[in-house]
Amino acid sequence: MPGLAFGSILFESSPLVNSLMSDAGEQVKKFFFTSRRSHEAGQHEESLEIYIPELLQASYSFYTWPSAPVLAWFLWENRQDLVGKRILEIGSGTALPGIVASKCGAHVTLSDSANFPKSLQHIKRCCDLNNITSQVKIIGITWGQFLTSIFTIGQLDLIIGSDCFYEPSIFEDIVVTIGYLLEKNNNAKFLCTYQERSADWSIEHLLNKWGLVCTHIPLTDLGADSGISIGELMQDHTIHLLDIRRAT
Repeated sequence: MPGLAFGSILFESSPLVNSLMSDAGEQVKKFFFTSRRSHEAGQHEESLEIYIPELLQASYSFYTWPSAPVLAWFLWENRQDLVGKRILEIGSGTALPGIVASKCGAHVTLSDSANFPKSLQHIKRCCDLNNITSQVKIIGITWGQFLTSIFTIGQLDLIIGSDCFYEPSIFEDIVVTIGYLLEKNNNAKFLCTYQERSADWSIEHLLNKWGLVCTHIPLTDLGADSGISIGELMQDHTIHLLDIRRAT
C-alpha cells in the first residue's frame, strides 16, 4: 500500500483514504499505533488506526499539530490506565488524543471554543470517521469564560490537551480554566504537550498565581517498544509533556 511513513505514523494514499477525500481541500491522515507486549504465551502485538481529516489552508483547529501525536502516543502506551476513566480534552482541534483515549475505553468529552461552531463540527467529522460519535460528547468551552457548558461537564479523572499554549496572550485563560476544573475534581490532573516556540515563554508564574504545580514527564523512551524514533515522532520539534495538578 503506497504511503510515506514517519515512524509508526502513516500518511497514506490508500483506497480507503482516497475514498474519504472531499472536494473542499480536505486531506485525511491515517495514524497507526502499535505495541508489542510480552505474555506467558509469548509476544502479543496490538494496533490501532485513527483517521483524521484536515482542511488545508484553514484555521489552527483543522490541522493536527506535532504535539498531538506525541500526546496520543503517550496515552496509547498507557492505555490500560484509561479504561473507564472520565476524560476531557480541551482545545481538541482534530481530536487525535481524545479519539485515541476513547478507542482505549475511556469516557471522553471533546471540546473546542464555543465561539467557533465550525471547529466543533470538525470534531464531529473526526469522530464520524472513527465510528465513535455515539460514544463521545462534544461541547464548546471558551478558555477564560465560564459559560453553561463548563458547569455541566460532570466529574473528571483526567484533562488532556495538546499545543494549547501556542500564544502567550491566552496562557492565563487556559490556566484559569484548568484551575477551575481541577478545583472541582481534586484527584484529576491535566496532561498536556506543547511545542517549544520561544525560550522566553513561561507559565510558571501563572501556575503559582492559580495554585497549580507542574511536573515534566520525560519522553525519551516514548515509542521505544514499538520501534519508532522519538525524533521522527516530534518531527524535529522540541515538545514537552507536562503533568499539572493542584498544589497541596
